[in-house]
Amino acid sequence: MLPETPSPERIAINRVTFGARDSDIAKAQSLGWTGWVEDQLNPPVGDDPLTAQLLKDATLRITYGERNDSQGTWPAVDEDRPLNTLSMTGEELFKIYDDVNRTRTLPTNEINRIAEEVAAATWLRNTHSQYQLREFMVDFWHRHFNVATGEGSLVIFTLPVYDQEVMRDHALGNFTDLVNANARSTAMLFYLDNAVSRATTPNENYARELLELHTMGRDAYQGVTTPPWSGPGSAPIGTKSVGFSDQDILQASRALSGWTVGMGQRISSTRSLATSGKFVYESTYHNRNATTFLGVNLATLQPAANLENQTGAIAQGNKVIELAAQHEKTAAFVVGKIAKRIFGDDPPKAVVDAAVKTWLDNRESPEQIKLVMRTFLMSPELMQGPQTKVRRPYEKVIAFARATNSKIRPTRLVSTAFAATKDALFLWGTPNGWPDDSEYWLSTTGLMTQWNTNLTAMANGALSVTLRNESLQTNSVSALLDDWIGRIIGYQISSAGYSALRTMAAQSTGISSYLGNGTASVQTQENELRRLVALISTAPEFAYR
Repeated sequence: MLPETPSPERIAINRVTFGARDSDIAKAQSLGWTGWVEDQLNPPVGDDPLTAQLLKDATLRITYGERNDSQGTWPAVDEDRPLNTLSMTGEELFKIYDDVNRTRTLPTNEINRIAEEVAAATWLRNTHSQYQLREFMVDFWHRHFNVATGEGSLVIFTLPVYDQEVMRDHALGNFTDLVNANARSTAMLFYLDNAVSRATTPNENYARELLELHTMGRDAYQGVTTPPWSGPGSAPIGTKSVGFSDQDILQASRALSGWTVGMGQRISSTRSLATSGKFVYESTYHNRNATTFLGVNLATLQPAANLENQTGAIAQGNKVIELAAQHEKTAAFVVGKIAKRIFGDDPPKAVVDAAVKTWLDNRESPEQIKLVMRTFLMSPELMQGPQTKVRRPYEKVIAFARATNSKIRPTRLVSTAFAATKDALFLWGTPNGWPDDSEYWLSTTGLMTQWNTNLTAMANGALSVTLRNESLQTNSVSALLDDWIGRIIGYQISSAGYSALRTMAAQSTGISSYLGNGTASVQTQENELRRLVALISTAPEFAYR
C-alpha cells in the first residue's frame, strides 16, 4: 500500500538531488540524516568509482568527410570516440582550437565535439553519481555563471576546464574564490568580452554582469550614482552603500582591464603574449584611472609597472571581486537564489536568514558554501511539505532515469530531446541563465514536449533500460502499478490519475502478457511497460521536486 504522502527523507532528498530513489532513502535512513548530509557534503576528489567507469566507457559518434583544399586539409572520420577532451589540459584544448581556426587541419566538428563531451559527462554524472549534492550545486553554479556555446569556438574549446576547474573544484568551497576563478576562466573572459577590454576602452560588459548577476544582484542597482552611506558610524568595508551604481560598474571595468587570454597578441615590436588560450594579466591593457568602488579607493592599489609582479599588478581587479563577492547584498541575493532552487519560489524566511548569517560569518572560510548548504540541509523545513518547486524539463529526464535505473547513453538524440524542451545544457544564450520560476516551466508548449521525452528517450536508446527486468514479478495490475508509482513518485497519486493508469494497464495486451495472462511478444511487453512507466512520469505529482 502506497503512503498518502512522501516520507520526510524523500522530500528532502528530492530537493537537493536530481531525484530520490528508494536506495537513496534507504541509505539516508541507515546512516541517519546527519550521516547522509555529512557524506554528501564531503565527496571525494573526482568521481566515485562507478561514475568514473561510466565516463571511461562512454563514447560519442563523430562523423565528418575528408577535405583537401584552400579551406582545410583533414581525413574523413567516422568513429565511436571516447570522451577524450574531459581530461585534456588547457593547452591541449587550445591545440584543437588552433588546428580548427589557424592551421585548418581539423573541421569545426572537433570544436563542437568538446561541448558535446562536457554535456554527455554531465548527463552521466547527474544520473549516476553517488554524490548528488555536488552535482546539484555544480548545476546551480553553471546556471548562475552562465556561458553559452552559441558565442562560438572561443567559449566552447575551454568548457572542460571551465566545468572541472571552476565549477566542480569550487562547488562547495569559498564563493570569493569561485568568482575569482570564474573571472579568470577563458570561457567567461570571452563570453562577456573582458578578454578584449583595453586601457583606452575598458569593457563594461563583464563588470556589469559581475555585479548584476554574479554577486550583488539587480535589486542592488542604485542608478547613475550610488547614494552615500546612511547607516550609523563609519561604513563597513564593502558596504559603503546600499548597492552599486553605474559609477561602480565603470570603476570595476577599469580595475578588471588587463585580465585577458593569451592568444599570441602582439604587444610591441619585441613582445607578444603567449599563445596558450589561458588567462594572463597584461599591464599595457590595464586602465589606471580606477577610483572609488563600493566606497573603497582603488587608486591606492595602483598596479605595479613591473611585469614580473603579477600579484601587485592585478590587485585592483582582485579587490573588486573581493568587495563584490563579500558584500551583504551578495549574501542575500545568492543565498536567496540557492534557497529558491531548494525550497521553491517562496522559501522559508527563517531558513534563508540563518543561511545568510552562515554565509556572512564564513566569508573567508574555504568551506563557506559547504557550511551554508549544511545550514539548509539540517533545517527542519527541508523535510516538510508541500513540494512546490517545479522540476525543469532537464531534471525530469534525469529523475526519470534515476527512478527507472536507466543508463544514459551519450548520443545527440539526448541533446535533441533537451533542446526541444528549451532546457539543454550550455544553450541559454543570455548571461542571466535559465529562469528558475516554476511558472516559466509550466507553459503548455513546454509541457507537451516534456510529456513525450521520456518515452522517446527509451525508444531511441538514449535511456538504456529493459523494464521487464526492472519490474516487479507479479500477476497483479495493482501491484505492478503501485510498485512503479512508489519508485517514481513515492506516494499515492490522485484517484483520477491512478484510475486512468490502471485502466490503461488492464487493457494492455503487453502488460497482461507480462503478468502471465496473455501471449504478446517480449518486445510488445517491453513497449507497453515503457508506455506505462512514462505515463506515470506525466503525473502532476512527479512535476514537483
